Amino acid sequence: MSQTIQTTRSVASQVSPQEWQTRVALAATYRLMALTGVFDLTYNHLSARVPAEDEAYLIKGEQQLFREVTASSLVKYDFAGKRLLDSPYSISAGGQVIHGGVLQGRPDLQAVFHTHTPANMALSALKVGLLPITQHAVRFHGHLAYHDFDGFEFDVAGRDRILASLGDKQFLVMRNHGVLIGGRTIPEAYVEHHFFEYAAQSQLAALQAAGGVDGIVIPREEVSVHAANQIRGRGGITEKSRDWPALIRWLDDVSPEYKT
Repeated sequence: MSQTIQTTRSVASQVSPQEWQTRVALAATYRLMALTGVFDLTYNHLSARVPAEDEAYLIKGEQQLFREVTASSLVKYDFAGKRLLDSPYSISAGGQVIHGGVLQGRPDLQAVFHTHTPANMALSALKVGLLPITQHAVRFHGHLAYHDFDGFEFDVAGRDRILASLGDKQFLVMRNHGVLIGGRTIPEAYVEHHFFEYAAQSQLAALQAAGGVDGIVIPREEVSVHAANQIRGRGGITEKSRDWPALIRWLDDVSPEYKT
Protein backbone atom coordinates (compact mmCIF):
# COMPACT_ATOMS: atom_id res chain seq x y z
CA MET A 1 0.00 0.00 0.00
CA SER A 2 2.78 2.45 0.91
CA GLN A 3 4.43 1.89 -2.46
CA THR A 4 1.13 2.64 -4.25
CA ILE A 5 0.65 5.86 -2.26
CA GLN A 6 4.21 6.94 -2.95
CA THR A 7 3.78 6.27 -6.68
CA THR A 8 0.50 8.18 -6.73
CA ARG A 9 2.00 11.20 -5.02
CA SER A 10 5.01 11.06 -7.31
CA VAL A 11 2.96 11.10 -10.52
CA ALA A 12 0.36 13.55 -9.21
CA SER A 13 3.11 15.97 -8.22
CA GLN A 14 4.58 15.92 -11.75
CA VAL A 15 1.41 16.74 -13.65
CA SER A 16 -1.18 19.49 -13.68
CA PRO A 17 -4.43 19.14 -11.72
CA GLN A 18 -6.24 18.96 -15.07
CA GLU A 19 -4.05 16.09 -16.24
CA TRP A 20 -4.56 14.24 -12.96
CA GLN A 21 -8.32 14.61 -13.33
CA THR A 22 -8.05 13.21 -16.86
CA ARG A 23 -5.93 10.32 -15.60
CA VAL A 24 -8.53 9.43 -12.96
CA ALA A 25 -11.38 9.54 -15.49
CA LEU A 26 -9.50 7.47 -18.06
CA ALA A 27 -8.42 4.90 -15.46
CA ALA A 28 -12.08 4.64 -14.46
CA THR A 29 -13.07 3.64 -17.99
CA TYR A 30 -10.52 0.83 -18.05
CA ARG A 31 -11.79 -0.55 -14.73
CA LEU A 32 -15.43 -0.18 -15.80
CA MET A 33 -14.83 -2.09 -19.01
CA ALA A 34 -13.07 -4.84 -17.08
CA LEU A 35 -16.03 -5.06 -14.73
CA THR A 36 -18.47 -5.33 -17.64
CA GLY A 37 -16.57 -8.09 -19.43
CA VAL A 38 -14.44 -6.33 -22.02
CA PHE A 39 -11.33 -8.51 -21.86
CA ASP A 40 -8.82 -9.26 -24.61
CA LEU A 41 -5.81 -10.02 -22.39
CA THR A 42 -3.39 -7.07 -22.46
CA TYR A 43 -4.63 -5.86 -25.84
CA ASN A 44 -7.03 -3.00 -26.69
CA HIS A 45 -6.51 0.58 -25.55
CA LEU A 46 -8.46 3.58 -24.33
CA SER A 47 -6.71 6.91 -24.72
CA ALA A 48 -7.30 10.57 -23.90
CA ARG A 49 -5.74 13.88 -24.83
CA VAL A 50 -3.85 15.71 -22.08
CA PRO A 51 -5.56 19.04 -21.33
CA ALA A 52 -3.63 22.12 -22.46
CA GLU A 53 -0.91 19.95 -24.06
CA ASP A 54 -1.68 19.78 -27.76
CA GLU A 55 0.81 17.02 -28.57
CA ALA A 56 0.33 14.70 -25.57
CA TYR A 57 -1.99 11.84 -24.74
CA LEU A 58 -2.50 9.19 -22.06
CA ILE A 59 -2.90 5.45 -22.63
CA LYS A 60 -2.35 2.22 -20.70
CA GLY A 61 0.92 0.34 -20.82
CA GLU A 62 0.80 -2.64 -23.17
CA GLN A 63 1.83 -4.97 -20.33
CA GLN A 64 -1.26 -4.22 -18.24
CA LEU A 65 -4.71 -5.74 -18.07
CA PHE A 66 -7.65 -3.33 -17.99
CA ARG A 67 -8.38 -4.29 -14.37
CA GLU A 68 -4.87 -3.22 -13.30
CA VAL A 69 -4.90 0.31 -14.68
CA THR A 70 -4.67 3.24 -12.25
CA ALA A 71 -4.37 6.97 -12.72
CA SER A 72 -0.65 6.75 -11.97
CA SER A 73 0.08 3.78 -14.22
CA LEU A 74 -1.16 5.47 -17.41
CA VAL A 75 1.71 6.38 -19.73
CA LYS A 76 2.12 9.76 -21.37
CA TYR A 77 3.31 10.01 -24.99
CA ASP A 78 3.51 12.59 -27.70
CA PHE A 79 2.29 12.00 -31.25
CA ALA A 80 5.84 11.32 -32.45
CA GLY A 81 6.09 8.32 -30.13
CA LYS A 82 8.20 9.90 -27.39
CA ARG A 83 7.41 9.01 -23.78
CA LEU A 84 6.96 12.25 -21.85
CA LEU A 85 6.97 10.95 -18.27
CA ASP A 86 9.08 8.23 -16.69
CA SER A 87 7.18 4.95 -16.42
CA PRO A 88 7.95 1.25 -16.16
CA TYR A 89 5.48 0.73 -19.02
CA SER A 90 5.58 1.34 -22.74
CA ILE A 91 2.94 1.17 -25.47
CA SER A 92 2.81 -0.90 -28.61
CA ALA A 93 3.29 0.33 -32.16
CA GLY A 94 -0.39 -0.34 -32.78
CA GLY A 95 -1.35 1.90 -29.88
CA GLN A 96 0.79 4.70 -31.22
CA VAL A 97 -0.53 4.33 -34.76
CA ILE A 98 -4.22 4.15 -33.91
CA HIS A 99 -4.49 6.39 -30.87
CA GLY A 100 -1.70 8.85 -31.53
CA GLY A 101 -2.78 9.09 -35.15
CA VAL A 102 -6.47 9.73 -34.55
CA LEU A 103 -5.91 12.19 -31.71
CA GLN A 104 -3.37 14.08 -33.78
CA GLY A 105 -5.56 14.17 -36.88
CA ARG A 106 -8.86 14.87 -35.13
CA PRO A 107 -8.40 17.71 -32.62
CA ASP A 108 -12.16 17.72 -31.98
CA LEU A 109 -11.88 14.34 -30.25
CA GLN A 110 -10.62 14.19 -26.69
CA ALA A 111 -10.73 10.41 -26.28
CA VAL A 112 -10.32 7.39 -28.54
CA PHE A 113 -11.41 3.88 -27.50
CA HIS A 114 -10.44 0.87 -29.60
CA THR A 115 -11.58 -2.62 -28.61
CA HIS A 116 -11.94 -6.13 -29.97
CA THR A 117 -14.92 -7.80 -28.34
CA PRO A 118 -16.53 -10.96 -29.74
CA ALA A 119 -19.59 -8.91 -30.70
CA ASN A 120 -17.88 -5.98 -32.39
CA MET A 121 -15.40 -8.24 -34.15
CA ALA A 122 -18.24 -10.39 -35.48
CA LEU A 123 -20.12 -7.31 -36.63
CA SER A 124 -16.99 -5.97 -38.30
CA ALA A 125 -17.01 -9.05 -40.55
CA LEU A 126 -20.62 -8.61 -41.67
CA LYS A 127 -21.13 -7.12 -45.13
CA VAL A 128 -24.26 -5.32 -43.93
CA GLY A 129 -22.38 -3.55 -41.16
CA LEU A 130 -24.37 -2.10 -38.28
CA LEU A 131 -28.09 -2.07 -39.05
CA PRO A 132 -30.38 0.54 -37.42
CA ILE A 133 -32.63 -2.15 -35.94
CA THR A 134 -32.55 -1.12 -32.26
CA GLN A 135 -32.64 2.15 -30.36
CA HIS A 136 -29.04 1.49 -29.39
CA ALA A 137 -27.98 1.06 -33.02
CA VAL A 138 -29.96 3.90 -34.57
CA ARG A 139 -27.98 6.51 -32.62
CA PHE A 140 -24.98 5.68 -34.84
CA HIS A 141 -26.90 5.96 -38.13
CA GLY A 142 -25.13 8.39 -40.43
CA HIS A 143 -22.28 8.87 -37.98
CA LEU A 144 -20.44 5.59 -38.55
CA ALA A 145 -17.61 4.97 -41.04
CA TYR A 146 -15.90 1.75 -42.15
CA HIS A 147 -12.22 0.90 -42.59
CA ASP A 148 -11.10 -2.11 -44.63
CA PHE A 149 -8.58 -4.47 -43.07
CA ASP A 150 -5.11 -3.95 -44.51
CA GLY A 151 -2.99 -5.93 -42.08
CA PHE A 152 -1.95 -5.11 -38.54
CA GLU A 153 -1.60 -1.43 -37.64
CA PHE A 154 2.14 -1.50 -37.03
CA ASP A 155 3.35 1.13 -39.51
CA VAL A 156 3.01 4.90 -39.26
CA ALA A 157 1.37 5.04 -42.69
CA GLY A 158 -1.59 3.31 -41.09
CA ARG A 159 -2.46 6.62 -39.43
CA ASP A 160 -3.32 8.22 -42.75
CA ARG A 161 -5.41 5.25 -43.85
CA ILE A 162 -7.43 5.24 -40.65
CA LEU A 163 -7.98 9.00 -40.73
CA ALA A 164 -9.06 8.83 -44.37
CA SER A 165 -11.63 6.16 -43.51
CA LEU A 166 -12.86 7.99 -40.42
CA GLY A 167 -13.29 11.29 -42.24
CA ASP A 168 -15.50 13.60 -40.20
CA LYS A 169 -17.28 10.74 -38.42
CA GLN A 170 -16.97 9.95 -34.73
CA PHE A 171 -17.23 6.16 -34.94
CA LEU A 172 -15.38 3.63 -37.07
CA VAL A 173 -15.93 -0.07 -37.70
CA MET A 174 -12.55 -1.54 -38.52
CA ARG A 175 -13.43 -4.43 -40.83
CA ASN A 176 -12.30 -7.87 -39.62
CA HIS A 177 -10.78 -6.17 -36.61
CA GLY A 178 -12.97 -4.29 -34.10
CA VAL A 179 -14.38 -0.86 -33.41
CA LEU A 180 -13.02 2.64 -32.76
CA ILE A 181 -15.14 5.05 -30.75
CA GLY A 182 -14.25 8.73 -30.60
CA GLY A 183 -15.44 10.96 -27.78
CA ARG A 184 -15.53 14.69 -27.24
CA THR A 185 -15.18 13.77 -23.57
CA ILE A 186 -14.00 10.64 -21.78
CA PRO A 187 -17.51 9.89 -20.45
CA GLU A 188 -18.89 10.24 -23.97
CA ALA A 189 -16.40 7.73 -25.38
CA TYR A 190 -17.28 5.24 -22.63
CA VAL A 191 -21.06 5.57 -22.94
CA GLU A 192 -21.01 5.48 -26.75
CA HIS A 193 -18.82 2.36 -26.62
CA HIS A 194 -21.37 0.78 -24.29
CA PHE A 195 -24.24 1.55 -26.67
CA PHE A 196 -22.28 0.27 -29.67
CA GLU A 197 -21.47 -2.97 -27.87
CA TYR A 198 -25.13 -3.55 -27.00
CA ALA A 199 -26.16 -2.69 -30.56
CA ALA A 200 -23.67 -5.24 -31.94
CA GLN A 201 -24.77 -7.96 -29.52
CA SER A 202 -28.45 -7.32 -30.29
CA GLN A 203 -27.89 -7.43 -34.04
CA LEU A 204 -26.03 -10.72 -33.88
CA ALA A 205 -28.79 -12.23 -31.75
CA ALA A 206 -31.49 -10.94 -34.12
CA LEU A 207 -29.72 -12.29 -37.20
CA GLN A 208 -29.39 -15.69 -35.59
CA ALA A 209 -33.00 -15.78 -34.42
CA ALA A 210 -34.38 -14.55 -37.75
CA GLY A 211 -32.13 -16.66 -39.93
CA GLY A 212 -30.71 -13.65 -41.78
CA VAL A 213 -31.44 -10.05 -42.70
CA ASP A 214 -34.67 -10.87 -44.55
CA GLY A 215 -36.36 -11.81 -41.29
CA ILE A 216 -35.50 -8.55 -39.51
CA VAL A 217 -37.67 -5.42 -39.26
CA ILE A 218 -35.57 -2.42 -40.38
CA PRO A 219 -37.03 1.07 -39.83
CA ARG A 220 -37.50 3.33 -42.83
CA GLU A 221 -34.47 5.47 -43.70
CA GLU A 222 -36.23 8.70 -42.76
CA VAL A 223 -37.13 7.24 -39.36
CA SER A 224 -33.53 6.17 -38.71
CA VAL A 225 -32.22 9.60 -39.72
CA HIS A 226 -34.79 11.33 -37.50
CA ALA A 227 -33.97 9.14 -34.50
CA ALA A 228 -30.21 9.68 -34.94
CA ASN A 229 -30.78 13.43 -35.16
CA GLN A 230 -32.87 13.31 -31.99
CA ILE A 231 -29.95 11.76 -30.11
CA ARG A 232 -27.26 14.00 -31.58
CA GLY A 233 -29.40 17.07 -31.06
CA ARG A 234 -29.36 16.55 -27.30
CA GLY A 235 -25.69 17.50 -27.09
CA GLY A 236 -22.66 15.57 -25.93
CA ILE A 237 -22.18 13.31 -22.94
CA THR A 238 -20.17 14.84 -20.09
CA GLU A 239 -19.20 14.01 -16.54
CA LYS A 240 -22.50 15.58 -15.44
CA SER A 241 -24.69 13.43 -17.67
CA ARG A 242 -26.92 10.84 -16.02
CA ASP A 243 -24.81 7.73 -16.62
CA TRP A 244 -21.32 8.89 -15.65
CA PRO A 245 -21.98 9.82 -11.99
CA ALA A 246 -23.83 6.52 -11.54
CA LEU A 247 -20.92 4.60 -13.02
CA ILE A 248 -18.42 6.38 -10.77
CA ARG A 249 -20.53 5.60 -7.69
CA TRP A 250 -20.44 1.94 -8.64
CA LEU A 251 -16.71 1.96 -9.33
CA ASP A 252 -15.91 3.82 -6.11
CA ASP A 253 -17.74 1.07 -4.28
CA VAL A 254 -16.16 -1.98 -5.93
CA SER A 255 -12.78 -0.84 -7.28
CA PRO A 256 -11.71 2.49 -5.73
CA GLU A 257 -7.98 1.93 -6.31
CA TYR A 258 -8.37 3.22 -9.90
CA LYS A 259 -7.87 6.71 -8.45
CA THR A 260 -4.39 5.94 -7.10
